[in-house]
Amino acid sequence: MPAAGTDRQDIEASGMPALEAVAAVVIALGVPVLVLNWFTAYGCWWSCSNPVPANQVTYTVVALIVVPAVVWTMVSAWRREASWIYLWHGPAAFVALAVVILCAVPSFEVSSPEQPEHTPWTGCVEYSGGGSDCPGG
Repeated sequence: MPAAGTDRQDIEASGMPALEAVAAVVIALGVPVLVLNWFTAYGCWWSCSNPVPANQVTYTVVALIVVPAVVWTMVSAWRREASWIYLWHGPAAFVALAVVILCAVPSFEVSSPEQPEHTPWTGCVEYSGGGSDCPGG
């Protein structure tokens, strides 16, 4: 029967902590990129328009990197039995996943519904059945 420390030594020797640290850095860099990408897509800094395809590609690529990095950090910390690291990974994972959801740049166009045609007011108000200068009665 192997000693309890043997499993931990095997995990640490496998390079999992190093990959976990890289994934944590990827999360820390990916979240601001997603937020900035959302602001450039929808913010009216220079001009107001719909997102360009570059915004959609940036979101897709960065989100597809950040989400597995979040999963990897959580699984890696769990396998290493490093419960104290959840003080960092838990809030970081929550923020990262919230940013991935809230800062989405969809690949379809989001537009407002068309407004009904408005008839300008002529100044005429007809209260009775006739005798006014209003058109139509």
